[in-house]
Amino acid sequence: MSSKGDIYLGASGDLKLLSPYGRKLTISDTEISRSERAVSGKLRKDIIAVKKRITLDYSFIDGDALETLLDIYDLQSELVLRIYTADYETTTTTASPGSTSYYDEYIVLMEPIDRTRVLLMADGLWSGVSVVLEEV
Repeated sequence: MSSKGDIYLGASGDLKLLSPYGRKLTISDTEISRSERAVSGKLRKDIIAVKKRITLDYSFIDGDALETLLDIYDLQSELVLRIYTADYETTTTTASPGSTSYYDEYIVLMEPIDRTRVLLMADGLWSGVSVVLEEV
């Protein structure tokens, strides 16, 4: 069962549940456009596409959860990002009436992950972890 707010990331067919603890999700639009001034001086803009930029900021994350993210980054390929917007159970449907999807899904590329070690213990405690994903 997946719950509303669960986020999965990984290669197609091998998605990993990401830790929800200390996580903040930001989704923004990136506009791909071309702009030029016409002979009259008026600015013209052609929007070619609008793509998503998804950022997962962790205030704190443990070493195991960070290792999962680093392993996914090491795949160096297109990834599937799935963000559940409603509870989903494979045997029954629990989404709101009229809902056609339980999650939003994106094909993304992952940028390198910056991190700061806060606590030196078994696997460590990390802060300042920011996972940036660009829609393909």
